[in-house]
Amino acid sequence: MLLELIAVTAEDAVLIEKSGADRIELVSGLTEGGLTPSYGLIEKAVSSVHIPVNVMVRPHSQSFCYSRDDLAIMKNDIRIIRSLGANGVVLGMLDEEGNIAYDQLEELLMETGDMEVTFHRAIDSSRNPLDAAETLDQYKEIKTILTSGGYGDWPTRL
Repeated sequence: MLLELIAVTAEDAVLIEKSGADRIELVSGLTEGGLTPSYGLIEKAVSSVHIPVNVMVRPHSQSFCYSRDDLAIMKNDIRIIRSLGANGVVLGMLDEEGNIAYDQLEELLMETGDMEVTFHRAIDSSRNPLDAAETLDQYKEIKTILTSGGYGDWPTRL
């Protein structure tokens, strides 16, 4: 079992490593569901620990739907996060109907290089989390799907 904990400061990252965690998810704006942290924080956290640090890529907390400008920002964030030595990124996006925005996802995956990718809790807000998870499983870059269990009852499979 892999234990990953959330850090919002470089000090959190050091404490998380000392407590025996296997990986860190670095975010800012935790009360907003997690946002992209500053580049200074990413650099300090990554250089302060020896365990992998995966960084949230989420430009705002308005929704999981992103404009072309948002997508350009996210691509640039991924390039910088990669250059700062992070292990991976945590991201997710939906279209206006609540489906995973696969075109946007594929654009971002082109920027990740060999970093690990976690698809985050946007899946909980998707129309059909089970179908979304099955489709996400086809992307070799996505190593983890993060969920809080969604909302309401999940459909069952026979």
